Amino acid sequence: MKDYRKNCSKEELEYLNTYDSGKYEKPSVTTDIVIFTIDEEDDLSLLLIRRGGYPYKGSWAIPGGFLEAGKESIDETAERELFEETGLKNIHLTQLYTFGKPDRDPRTHVVSVVYTALVPKTQLQIRAGDDATEAKLFKIKYDIDGLYFKNGSVMISKGDLAFDHADIIELAIKRLRNRIDYEADAFALLKDRSSFTIYELKRIYESIKNRSLDTANFRKSFFRSYLSSGRVRDRGEKREDAGRKPAELYEFIA
Repeated sequence: MKDYRKNCSKEELEYLNTYDSGKYEKPSVTTDIVIFTIDEEDDLSLLLIRRGGYPYKGSWAIPGGFLEAGKESIDETAERELFEETGLKNIHLTQLYTFGKPDRDPRTHVVSVVYTALVPKTQLQIRAGDDATEAKLFKIKYDIDGLYFKNGSVMISKGDLAFDHADIIELAIKRLRNRIDYEADAFALLKDRSSFTIYELKRIYESIKNRSLDTANFRKSFFRSYLSSGRVRDRGEKREDAGRKPAELYEFIA
């Protein structure tokens, strides 16, 4: 694209050189990232930050930030924001959706390209970015009123979140639940993809789907979808877990 002008006609170059970029109103562009993990108690959790400035000062939100126009791509913005909030680089990010309602941000028309990241808890280095006062992992929970988020004694309802982030999180959870039936997303949340048991993988599926799964059916599906296809290999070793029989260890290949 940088060499496009070299092949332009004189008339087109004149058009480009005199183009008025202020002719159309410009929305601001941001990226927001829903960072999922499985905590020490096998609960599906996500990272929230407490906003340090207006609007929604003091409210909890998913991490994100503004695109530095002319300096980075939207993917690079997401990667930069992920690093600022978690210290992580080279983590696979999946585009979820683009949110662009005119009134979603009280400052101006802000279009957000939203990503999801699946990160093992052992890799997270949680820290608040420049625009946040703190960052914490919150368990994703449900009651009769629906979705809420819990960290110790701190409980956050959907209505407590900044902007339209409750809608974003709900869509991210729905998409994750659907994807794990045909994608290898659950493996990204294992503590160690090179050495895990079927039980550990099953617990991740149950946390994401928020329901118990039949063990026999899960094993059959695991053998059919992953072991038989060569995406997972049997390590020929066993691990003794407290209260359970020694379990076969497996390694995720790809």
